[in-house]
Amino acid sequence: MHWHLTELMAEVPESRPLASATSINPTAGHHVITADARELSASERAGDRSWSAWTYYARRYGERGRMFTRSDSAWIATLGSYPASVVDRQISWLASVLALRGMPRLLLEEHLRVFHEELIAAVPERASEYVVLLQAADRLGAERDASMPERTLTALETRFREQLNGAGEDDLRAGALIGAAIADEQAGVPRAVESLMEWLADPARFSAAWVAAVEQTLDDARRSAAKRAQ
Repeated sequence: MHWHLTELMAEVPESRPLASATSINPTAGHHVITADARELSASERAGDRSWSAWTYYARRYGERGRMFTRSDSAWIATLGSYPASVVDRQISWLASVLALRGMPRLLLEEHLRVFHEELIAAVPERASEYVVLLQAADRLGAERDASMPERTLTALETRFREQLNGAGEDDLRAGALIGAAIADEQAGVPRAVESLMEWLADPARFSAAWVAAVEQTLDDARRSAAKRAQ
């Protein structure tokens, strides 16, 4: 994950030790993050799991992106201190920021789920606080599912690989990324598709066969979403 947090964030209630994000990521802003060593370790483990599931993170955002995954996850850990309504606003804003930078909201949805697992394992006494992260992931999932259910994402991912026909490997899970971006577009997220495609369909970066498969998959995903909306 790779995002910047701004003054849009609410002030964090002091229910845990806190620190500045610059304490673990010098290039981050001065927003507040957890200083609880257990939560910080959970942040790292969740980040590792998310990056393993999606090589897109490393390919597009590199080491700088990994640093932001850690520091921004450390901010997410503090959200359990807020009422659910505040968490919803924060996650909705963050998801839109990510999508604008080329990360479909599916990536945040999945990260929230694995982060929730890591947090409740690391700090079980705060499990009742962390449930808001799982609820936020569920809400993102419900919005995505309205136009792009899991089975459709899987089918798009499979068909994309088939279209390459040996012309290249798809370690990026490009079909699923494209489908997720279309779901964001359907939900009204600005530039959700363009921000992904400017990298994923870059002919200076990928082969002609790859770009053709991306364009075909984009058409397929749009048709699928339109059919579901009928």
